[in-house]
Amino acid sequence: MGNLSTGMRDHFTVNFQNPASYTAFDSTSFVFEGGVQGQFVNLRTNNINEAYSSSSMNHLLFGFPITNWLKSSFGLIPFSKVGYDVNDYDINETTGTIKYTFNGEGGLSEFYWGNALRLSKNFSIGANANYIFGTIDRIQKINFPDSAFILSTKTNNSYTINDVKFDFGAQYHAKVGESYILVAGATIRPEQSLSAKRTKLVRSFLGENNGVDLDTDTVSFIDGVAGQVVMPMGYSAGISFARDYQWLVGLEYNFDKWEDYRNFTQTDTLSNSHTFRAGGHYIPNPNSFSYFKRVDYRFGAHYTSSNLIMNGEQINRFGITFGIGLPVRNVSVRGSRSMVNIGFEIGSRGTLSNNLIKENYYNVNIGIAIFERWFIKRRYN
Repeated sequence: MGNLSTGMRDHFTVNFQNPASYTAFDSTSFVFEGGVQGQFVNLRTNNINEAYSSSSMNHLLFGFPITNWLKSSFGLIPFSKVGYDVNDYDINETTGTIKYTFNGEGGLSEFYWGNALRLSKNFSIGANANYIFGTIDRIQKINFPDSAFILSTKTNNSYTINDVKFDFGAQYHAKVGESYILVAGATIRPEQSLSAKRTKLVRSFLGENNGVDLDTDTVSFIDGVAGQVVMPMGYSAGISFARDYQWLVGLEYNFDKWEDYRNFTQTDTLSNSHTFRAGGHYIPNPNSFSYFKRVDYRFGAHYTSSNLIMNGEQINRFGITFGIGLPVRNVSVRGSRSMVNIGFEIGSRGTLSNNLIKENYYNVNIGIAIFERWFIKRRYN
């Protein structure tokens, strides 16, 4: 649904991006969600085309009640992912060809635990404590393939992060007439410093043999230098309007102040990002005995003016999303809303201007959402 989250709440799914939504969990229910994602990408410049594909775990989420006014959730989700391999070349009259290689690999994961408090019938607040962990390696090489006597240089910067950050949310929801529901939400992610360690290894090498560097000496090794990665402030606001569980439409705006990002006191050429989302879903008849009338049809779109500026060009992103939710049980099973979810996204990122790269991508998401009533006291054994 265009990745809507801030103004979304229901009994049957976990919306970890706005922790205030946890108060929607039923007091007798347990919610589990899990999913994987496949990505297919085509990269092109004015002269070159390249394609690749990848797959990864998307999320593992759990939601459950503690009391009638306090609900909780925890889960594991990806926080960031790094993967690139870029070569650039230059010509020098003295050394001949100079080859520059830039590699990046690794990523960060996020384990969160969140709680939501219902302050009144229509207003809730919530907070997530997010443990961020993982390692990112960035490798730079300067190589001289035309000369067998000039030493090349390889620099490996490895960053390891282990720390906790917090985010907060609020939601107001109210019935409009007999059948309609209005939800307005907001989230804020305060600027926070994450503890990190950096290891830097600089080595010289004399060319390559079958893709393996022929290392000759260690120029420098700095192990485990403590520092901080400053994650910038961000916020979002969203609204949705629905008719019971039959249909819903929503809008959302998200802002992140990436100009304040710092990595071991170093700034970067990042700009503030703005994201606009719109989407919705439609179920012909949620309580019908006909299977296809209970299928959930979803649609949406999003546009992002991202934090990347390359060669003076803002790297923007646009995507269209659509998918279905397939019920896994008959409507006669009391309270069951478990579904297999299949989602698709078609989008583009970047531009061909100023010798940059245009990316067209296709994402496929497959997941399951299990809603079960676990906390009902038996009347008969």
